[in-house]
Amino acid sequence: MTKRILLLISDTGGGHRSAAGAITAALDELDCDPRGKPLQLEHRVDDVAAYCRFPLTHLGPLYSAALRFAPPVYGALYHATNGRRRFRGVVRFCELLYRERMKSLFLEYRPDVIVSVHPLLNHAALRARADAGLVDVPIITVVTDLGKVHESWLAPAVDAIVVPASEVYQRAVERGMPIDRIYQLGHPVHPKFEDVSETKAELRKQLGLPAEKTIALLMAGGEGGGKLLPTTLALAKSNLPLHLVVVTGRNAPLRQMFTELAPSLPTPMTILGYCNNVPELMRAADLLVTKAGPGAIAEASVAEIPVVVYDFIPGQERGNLEYVRTNGIGVVALTTADVVRSVRRIVSSQERLQSMRAHQKTVAPHGSARRIAELIARYATGELKGKKPLPPTPLAAAL
Repeated sequence: MTKRILLLISDTGGGHRSAAGAITAALDELDCDPRGKPLQLEHRVDDVAAYCRFPLTHLGPLYSAALRFAPPVYGALYHATNGRRRFRGVVRFCELLYRERMKSLFLEYRPDVIVSVHPLLNHAALRARADAGLVDVPIITVVTDLGKVHESWLAPAVDAIVVPASEVYQRAVERGMPIDRIYQLGHPVHPKFEDVSETKAELRKQLGLPAEKTIALLMAGGEGGGKLLPTTLALAKSNLPLHLVVVTGRNAPLRQMFTELAPSLPTPMTILGYCNNVPELMRAADLLVTKAGPGAIAEASVAEIPVVVYDFIPGQERGNLEYVRTNGIGVVALTTADVVRSVRRIVSSQERLQSMRAHQKTVAPHGSARRIAELIARYATGELKGKKPLPPTPLAAAL
């Protein structure tokens, strides 16, 4: 009998959809349960906000606009809602906007398990599940932030919560999440990041990148923008012995601008738009210069590429900065001058690079998406209903 898995997201940034994509890719690999019994799974990823009432229908564009034009305002809103009582007010306000849509979705799809990969949908899913009379369908939260997470992530009434790191685990415990429902399995990194088998030299040849140069890969998430332009220009004018690979994502005007500027800059550059081969690019490069997106940081750890974090979303990604510092997997440099200084120090010391790569190995969430998929499948089949979590693997426990 086919088991249905419903994943709830909202396209506020690309990270939540990427996390859902990593999980579904791992689900597609499952053909039997741990006891060898055949599994038949189907899944659906639903952007719930797109079908709700205004203003939730415009949540994605509003989020992008806030980050682009008024990051401090977004940060203030994040902190203003980050408390139990304050967030309850947000939930009560939003209930009328999503409740009927989510109830209809549940009744239409009839899932065997519901997975929330977005902080604003955990409490919503619990209420809509009750409205639909599907109280026996388990709800699982998969947290995708690495540091001190927002109150919205933590809904103690869900059946299970998957956390990526020890700090998130502790925060979940402090907020009343029963320990027997917390699974520390790592951030859901797409399995393809672990499936790259070519050597660095082979990858550089395939990608048309110089074999001997130190390559810095610059990214700013799927939408591009932010401080990517000034950061890239600062490195391009630094006279460091680098080859820059700049990924502008879906930001076509920025890609065009770089293409026009590149011939006049002293540092050679490869300009790319939205890429499906980020795992190969990370494995081919020596250093990742990026904003503090949790997905990029986790992917970098799997690819064993040290990071220089040059920007972050106020409130939401500040905890990720501390994660980078604490785990020794890179540095935080929030001005262009600091980025240039940090990159110079890192690339001039092989010992420093090797130390960061060693720390990457320690914290890398290897097999995370596959472990999460297995957990979801076990809930979908009823195997784990009402049972305590499996003991964490040594690697998971170290995250």
